[in-house]
Amino acid sequence: MRLRLILPMMLLLAGCSLAMNSPPPLLLQGKVVLTTDTLWQGEIVIDGEVTVAHGVTLELAPGTRVQFVRRDADRDGLGDATIIVKGSLVATGTEEKPILFSSAEVNPKAGDWLEIRSDFARQLTFDWCEFRDSAYTLHAHFTRGHLRNSYIHHNIDGSRLGRSRFALQNNLIENNSGKGINFRDSEITLTDNIIRNNRVGIFLFEKPGNSLIRRNNIYQNELNLQLGDFFADDVAVQDNWWGGSDLSRIRQSIYDQQDDSELGRVTLAPKSEWLFTAGIKHRSQLVLRWTQPTSGFVDSTPAATDSGLYFASWDGQLRAVDKQGRLLWQAETGDVIDAPLLQADGQIFVQNWSRQVYAINSKNGQSRLFFEYPSSPADDHRQAGLVQTDTLLLLPAWNGTLYAFERKTLRLRWQYDAQLPLRAAPLVKEGQIYQPSGSGTLSVLDSRGQLLWQRTFAAPLLSTPVSLPSGGVALLDKSGTLVALDAKGVVLWQRELGQACFYAAPVVADAGLVVVTAAGYLWKFDPRNGQTIWVRKLGQAIYATPANSAAGILVGNNDGTLYLIDAVTGRTLDEYKAAGAIQSQVLVTGNRLYFGSRDRNLHALQLIQGGLTE
Repeated sequence: MRLRLILPMMLLLAGCSLAMNSPPPLLLQGKVVLTTDTLWQGEIVIDGEVTVAHGVTLELAPGTRVQFVRRDADRDGLGDATIIVKGSLVATGTEEKPILFSSAEVNPKAGDWLEIRSDFARQLTFDWCEFRDSAYTLHAHFTRGHLRNSYIHHNIDGSRLGRSRFALQNNLIENNSGKGINFRDSEITLTDNIIRNNRVGIFLFEKPGNSLIRRNNIYQNELNLQLGDFFADDVAVQDNWWGGSDLSRIRQSIYDQQDDSELGRVTLAPKSEWLFTAGIKHRSQLVLRWTQPTSGFVDSTPAATDSGLYFASWDGQLRAVDKQGRLLWQAETGDVIDAPLLQADGQIFVQNWSRQVYAINSKNGQSRLFFEYPSSPADDHRQAGLVQTDTLLLLPAWNGTLYAFERKTLRLRWQYDAQLPLRAAPLVKEGQIYQPSGSGTLSVLDSRGQLLWQRTFAAPLLSTPVSLPSGGVALLDKSGTLVALDAKGVVLWQRELGQACFYAAPVVADAGLVVVTAAGYLWKFDPRNGQTIWVRKLGQAIYATPANSAAGILVGNNDGTLYLIDAVTGRTLDEYKAAGAIQSQVLVTGNRLYFGSRDRNLHALQLIQGGLTE
């Protein structure tokens, strides 16, 4: 058995006061009973059973990490490690320092540890906590408490509550292989939660009790709500969102009297749209650190290495700055640059409006013009960035040609007429090259430039396709048609947004498909079927592709506002205002954000956030 941490020493007493800033882990083995009020902080490892005696309070400090060793003495397939609460347990984390309950194993899995169990406990409260890898997570009887702003995931069951009074508010409960919430004969206040991707979202075992299930987003579970074999009472559930507005489809995800005549009936009064109040209440800030001026619009997406940051402008200059914004060098290309930069092999690759392609040494700015291509009627705006594969550099040109160069020599290997104009970079996926065209044609090539298949759409394709988590790709045309295709070009699903879409590509965020439009809307879809999860209006037109960060989605629009949006809840976490339109995708490097604006500046922001572990 391998643990995820090595214990330098063994301590058998809880609540020790240590002077060091980083005390060694506290190991509790066998059956340990806490008989006096105890504070846990730092690393706690439980290899056995810890009991909080009657009249005793166990308090967990913010940032505490409780890990459970997997031992299965009774050979029931579940880990035995447990916390039993007969007194009180108070776990109060913060967004910056959440409290973690998890497996201690190198390869953790659901059921590695058993549960936090309480019988007649005086108090059981959890704020800003994360629970994973357990069998039953929170198993409480005849207990009062609450669970707020917490993340319950990758357990077997997310809870088992009986004859208790509990408030569960603003939690994310997902990816539990059994039941997300399981209770019987209790007074449960279940409000403002997101419950998704569990086998059963909510399981009512027997007797409804005096419970309230309201203002939750409950969706994408195999069953969103199930009545147990002994649940004969009718139950009314109102003001929740169930993944859509079609009542007949909602009822298909409910298991009640319509499936078993001996059960009660669930009466629904659903909400028709996503509830933005639900989910963990994260907070984050966007703080300006510096700007670097240029003499032209900065629409090009920047690039970065360990030693520098690189950005281009309509003034034809490519600039390198250090992470504090101090100029290192600049290189002249002679014409407008609005295409994203590519950093590869110690060089920065970019094309300009004179149809010239440069390779620029990232250390000293020495430039090499290595290719020029012929003019065409499409030579007026918006160029695409170069893309690399294992062996090739791909150049999508205004004139409709996709050029492929050898990465080592920069020699032209092949070219393909993908139909003009090419204003978007190709997607490279599993050895295939998906090149969209302003003619409305998607050409899919192999690495030798041979056409595999082609599909034509009614409107221009101005943005790069995106690879979907479940396989296939999605692409967006100028008219607002969003299409998912399999690897052979067969349509999996199609949505009509009714809004024009220009250069912003779809992206995957929080396992959803995120799309922005020229009407200023931000959409999130289920990538498996194209169903809308949520949609928001963000002001003026959006031409910039959204970017993912640790805190959420970053979206810039044409009134100069950069939005930070929680990818799960859809709530705005913060905004930053530039003095000109933002048509550059944000470059995210850790907690630093870099993007250009039509106020002629490169902006560098710091992302300050709290949050839960990944």
